[in-house]
Amino acid sequence: MLRIHFTGEDLRNITVADGADPLWDVLLSLHTLQEKDQSLAFGEWRRRTRAALPSSARLLMELARPWGYSPDFLTPGRAEADFGTQVDRVLSTPRDALRADLATLADQTPPTPWTRELAEAKAPALRRLGTAMAAYHRVALAPYQERMRALADADRDRRAKALLSGGVDRLLAELHPRVRWEAPVLHFPVYAEQDLYLEGRGLVLVPSLFLRIQPITLLDADRPPVLVYPMQSQLGWLTPGLPAEEASTAPEGGPSPLSGLIGRTRAVILEAAVTPGTTTELAARAGVALPVVSRHAAVLRAAGLLETSRAGQAVRHRITGLGVALLNGRLPD
Repeated sequence: MLRIHFTGEDLRNITVADGADPLWDVLLSLHTLQEKDQSLAFGEWRRRTRAALPSSARLLMELARPWGYSPDFLTPGRAEADFGTQVDRVLSTPRDALRADLATLADQTPPTPWTRELAEAKAPALRRLGTAMAAYHRVALAPYQERMRALADADRDRRAKALLSGGVDRLLAELHPRVRWEAPVLHFPVYAEQDLYLEGRGLVLVPSLFLRIQPITLLDADRPPVLVYPMQSQLGWLTPGLPAEEASTAPEGGPSPLSGLIGRTRAVILEAAVTPGTTTELAARAGVALPVVSRHAAVLRAAGLLETSRAGQAVRHRITGLGVALLNGRLPD
C-alpha cells in the first residue's frame, strides 16, 4: 500500500498541473504500448504506433517495462516544462542518481550492455537515450497533442469543480475509485509498500491519458513530490478528422449525438465501459450513483451494448462490439 502523508501546509499547496507532462506521457504510453489489455480506447493507437516505431525508439523498452519499476530519472518534471527542456534534464541526471535508479531496475530486470553504460553516464549511451526519446515522441505522441490537450483541459475543469464545491477533501476523495482519503493520509491499496511524507513540499497532481490502473508517484521520496493520475480515455480520441472540441467531450456532458438516441445517462455509462470496470468504477467515471449504473447497465446489456461478468465478489462491465460501433457512429472496419 502507498500512503501519502500530508501536513496542513501540504494541503494548502496542492495544485493540479495545467496539462499532462511530456515525459510522464512518454513513460506511461510505453507501458500501454507493451500491454495486452481489453481496453478498446488504445487499440488503434497501438496499431499505428507499433507500425511506425523506429528501431531507435525500441531501445526505451529496456528501461520501461509494462509492469514493475521504471527509473525515476526518466520523469524529472511535473508538467511545468516542454518536451525539449525535460529531455535535457534527463540527459543531465547526475551519475549517482543514474546508477542508483538503474541498480533498482536491475533488481527486477537483468541489465543490458546499454543500460550498464547508461548507469555510468557514458556520453554515447546518453546520446542514444536522447535520440530514442525524440524518435518515440515524434511517432507516438506528437501527432495527438491537440486532442490530448483538449482532454486534459476538460479533466482540469472537473477537478476545479470538485475543489470549488467540496474543497481539498473532495478533490482527493474523488481523484480515483481505488484511492481512499482519510485525512491527513491518502491511501492506495493496490500498490507496493511505500510511505511518502510530503513535509510541507506540497503535491502536484498531473493527469495522464496513458496511465492504466491507478495514480502513481516516484519511488525516490527526495525528488519533488508528484502524483500522476489517470484521465478517462475517450473512444475515438485519435480518430482521424475528429475535432479537438469533440474529443474533449466531458463525461458529465455526454456524447451529445448518442445522448439524443439512448439518453444522456446511458450514453456516459456506455462510454465509461470502454475500459472494463466494476459497477463502482463505472459510477465514478460517469459521475452517477451506483443504483443508477446498475439499472441502466441492465438495459444496455439487454440491448447487446454491454456485457457483464462476475470476478469474485465484483461484477465487471465492458462495452461490446455493437456498443463500440454505436459510440463511433459507424461499423468497425
